[in-house]
Amino acid sequence: MKTSIWLASPIAGFVLFLGAPIIVHGIEFGYTVEIEARGYTENAPNPARFDSNFAISIEPEFKHSFNGGDTLFTFTSFGRWDNNDDARQHIDIRELNVVHVAGNWETLAGLGKVFWGVAESNHLVDVINQTDFLEGIDGEDKLGQPMLRLSRAFDQSALTLFALPGFRERKFLSIKNPIALPCEVNNKPEYESDDGDNHVDYALRFSGYRGIVDYGFSWFHGTSRDPIFNCVSRRIPFYALIDQYGLEVQTTSGAWLWKLEAIRREFDHSTAADDFTAVVGGFEYSFYGMSDGLFDLGVLAEYHHDSRGNRATVVFQNDLFIGLRLGFNDAESSEVLAGAFIDRDDQTSSFRIEASRRTGKIFWADSRISLEAQAFSNVDPGNISFSLRHSDFVLLSLTLFF
Repeated sequence: MKTSIWLASPIAGFVLFLGAPIIVHGIEFGYTVEIEARGYTENAPNPARFDSNFAISIEPEFKHSFNGGDTLFTFTSFGRWDNNDDARQHIDIRELNVVHVAGNWETLAGLGKVFWGVAESNHLVDVINQTDFLEGIDGEDKLGQPMLRLSRAFDQSALTLFALPGFRERKFLSIKNPIALPCEVNNKPEYESDDGDNHVDYALRFSGYRGIVDYGFSWFHGTSRDPIFNCVSRRIPFYALIDQYGLEVQTTSGAWLWKLEAIRREFDHSTAADDFTAVVGGFEYSFYGMSDGLFDLGVLAEYHHDSRGNRATVVFQNDLFIGLRLGFNDAESSEVLAGAFIDRDDQTSSFRIEASRRTGKIFWADSRISLEAQAFSNVDPGNISFSLRHSDFVLLSLTLFF
């Protein structure tokens, strides 16, 4: 099993074998266990790739508040076992930090997770934490980032400063995984900074709301979380130094929810990468109380633009996302999100559905069953997602909340 340098393995081992949740005298302890089975619906051209896999993960969380509730200690770890892909077998610390609040000031020190963004289909501005690609291709899972965070709250806004010492490189699935990159990636990355993965990054964010508008302005300077490499000629990940300027705006008006994210990313001139601007924007309109209050229906549409066009190193450069969100008003909190991505240049399409429902008590734990499926259609040979053309899958998972 591959173990992160951020692990405190004795603590993780102790946490893995504890039983029922604990809540006493400011101490909270609980954990989630997820059991998943994934099947691939097509025969891949590479016979070495497997067509199904089974995996188990556990995520314990420990919290302790003290100093009259003004100080909070949090420790969240994560472990994954997979029966077919050794690269997915990993342990990580998601959070290990202390937060202290004093009046309008808040300070965090340690490993933390930060989320920025308002869009449904992609989060351009979310730049602080490294993506955990071992957990999925949707980019939603993140690794813990060492940080010192200082925030000052005002009436309707907040100013937050980040110092980010240390960098966490991205890990990749093995070549036998159907949703992996089409080549083996060298596990010895290169860095533009002479300090390598010890470079100290900085970020600043001003966020708040005015009436029906929520907003965020951000700046990041440091090592990009997105590696640059080419599977044909260069399999060594290269992490460049960047400056990224970000904007988030969300407006709520009745049943309408309008969303916009935009970034400007600038590279050092010594890097063979183009400066670019990227935007994702769209709306969600909700129909409430449909079918005599049985469910609410949300209609979503978002457009993605990247100024690099076909030279972009990301999937979304001139793409449209359309989707539906169903939220059932039942005791089980059933919900479904279904959507399609369509490349407006070559008509490459991807269809995705996510559904979940609470399933009551199993042993002494609350539980939820989830279904996730994704299919790729009409994938153009020149599209960056061409290697996924035979990677349609269905994932069924059961999550236990202890």
